[in-house]
Amino acid sequence: MEKKSYDVLGLDVYEEVLDNGLRVFISPIPRHTIHARITTFFGGSILEFKMDGSKDFIRVPGGIAHFLEHKMFEKKDGIDPLSVYENNGASGNAFTNEFITAYHFTGASHFYENLDTLLNCVHEPYFTDENVLKEKGIISQEKKQDLDNPFSIVYDRSLVNTFHNLDFKNTVLGSLEDINSITKEDLYNCYNTFYHPSNMILTISGDVDAKKTIKFIKEFYKKYDFKKRPKVEIKHKDEPESVVKEKDIIYMDNLSKEILVSYKVKKPTYIKDDYLNKVYFSFLLDMKFGAIAPITDVFAKNKNIISPVSAYLEVVDDYYVILFNATVKENENEIINLIDKTIKDFDFCEKDFNLIKKAILNSTVLSTENSTGICNMISNQVYFYGNPIYDMYNKLKELNFETFKNSIKDINLDNRSVVILDNKNSRG
Repeated sequence: MEKKSYDVLGLDVYEEVLDNGLRVFISPIPRHTIHARITTFFGGSILEFKMDGSKDFIRVPGGIAHFLEHKMFEKKDGIDPLSVYENNGASGNAFTNEFITAYHFTGASHFYENLDTLLNCVHEPYFTDENVLKEKGIISQEKKQDLDNPFSIVYDRSLVNTFHNLDFKNTVLGSLEDINSITKEDLYNCYNTFYHPSNMILTISGDVDAKKTIKFIKEFYKKYDFKKRPKVEIKHKDEPESVVKEKDIIYMDNLSKEILVSYKVKKPTYIKDDYLNKVYFSFLLDMKFGAIAPITDVFAKNKNIISPVSAYLEVVDDYYVILFNATVKENENEIINLIDKTIKDFDFCEKDFNLIKKAILNSTVLSTENSTGICNMISNQVYFYGNPIYDMYNKLKELNFETFKNSIKDINLDNRSVVILDNKNSRG
């Protein structure tokens, strides 16, 4: 077990790679509630893959990673892992996004029993024709709720209108047709491919003893005989810079209008460090649409806007996707044009840059003061960058205004897709 530390933050992390390939990260913080999370690098956008030595790629139904997440809580002995956590005064859950699936618990006591439950949860699959059929009904209902949610409607359509080839355009839940086509064989295939320990990481933080914890984990895995996992190749798909469709209007029975504007931007190449590349790019949103940006007051005073304009940044393959969402009464083009004008205005203030930089440094410190934040930070850094960014604070401290301006000066914001959810009575 190797001890490492986040510079300046005073946060120690003990790392170990088990014989089965599982990477373990333990960050003890005394007198704090324990949070543990095991993550598999299998999410909703991974739909086409092949094992080393196989000739052909396998394509699985959309939504299968999310479906698999649900099924991992059903066990042959009938004991629900979530009920074990609850009986121990802890809380547990799981989530699937486009890239990963993660299972986690938070609790102050019964740590080793909860950890045993967490690891058993992801290593004891139990799929039958009957329980898969039952789950189809449950997840189909979840999907139908999404189909009635204005944001989900415009977001899902935006993905399809933004990406030509990447499977990111498929929703995490999948379509109703996808959900109903999933078989237990599909689930076992994906489980055996992506739930091998060598494709997973375990992060633990809180009032734990690192040496005792790693000993417990090693002892747990002695009952399994994980063979060496063949290399898995995810099918690479070239993606053009253009969007599929620039504007789309969906008509439904809704009183307000939901808008979603997405900008598909090729990652700039000025900053070679992937972590800093994203950090500098995110300043574009913070400076133009953050709390101190002038446009925030303009939006707040606009009586046409029902819900605040929200801005998101997603990393998809070689692209950054900037998303803006708002609910408006009418005249949606006014808001869309205002967003477009603001995002393309490259007149920046160094004073604002330094204020945002200070806020980022402060939030970085705060994120390391609770066990959940620490586990999430480590897990996300390992997924996106391969390893924890132990010099993160120093990198952030060295951010400078001129580098920011140089890093974004050549980006192309012309590849835009707009989706509007309108009342069907507005149809001309």
